[in-house]
Amino acid sequence: MEYTLEKSIWTEADFDTMNWHDVQIYEMAMKGDLEFDIDYIFKWNEPEVKGCMFTFWIAPCTLVFKQIRNLRFDLDVVRSDAFQIDYIERSGDRWTIVTRNGDISFVSEGYEQFVRQQPTFQYRHFIGIERGGYTLERITDQPNHYLQHEEYITRRKKEAELYGYAKKRRQKKLDMEALEERRLNGEIDTAEFLQLKKEMLMAIDGYSYWLKGTIFESS
Repeated sequence: MEYTLEKSIWTEADFDTMNWHDVQIYEMAMKGDLEFDIDYIFKWNEPEVKGCMFTFWIAPCTLVFKQIRNLRFDLDVVRSDAFQIDYIERSGDRWTIVTRNGDISFVSEGYEQFVRQQPTFQYRHFIGIERGGYTLERITDQPNHYLQHEEYITRRKKEAELYGYAKKRRQKKLDMEALEERRLNGEIDTAEFLQLKKEMLMAIDGYSYWLKGTIFESS
């Protein structure tokens, strides 16, 4: 699987095509500019099996709002959940970053978002440890040697295998629903219905065993 990045630097001219929903904030700084280290979600992938989990193409980025003024914070710092953006609003030169913890509003002429690394395929809406640490550097060629580690490669293979189990389990559940519908419509006799249902339940239990304790357990 591959994702083709359109460009490495995005600006306020791209605002109407950008979406920061569920974007994770790792670090923030104010030095005349307002800077964020984020995991930007470039693409939400529709589930291959109905009802299964979404997957994502995500890259570490530095989002910079230029020469801010009239900065206001309305944040709930007590909340312990992740610092995530819900959406960003724009009204002229007034910007509001709406997060799960509250709002950050300010005046700015615009922004630049630097895509520091190529997007990678993810099963969650953030990257985590494999992003290679935190930084506010305004670069588009950040090295990430972690992606070459054997540990990372092995883990990715295992995740792909588990995701395959999750899709198969979800398909079995859909097959079960279809079987129940056939039974209600009188399209299958009791003996065959019970035998097929037993086989499907065994398969679902088998996949659930391997998915227990993983990020795919509830998918």
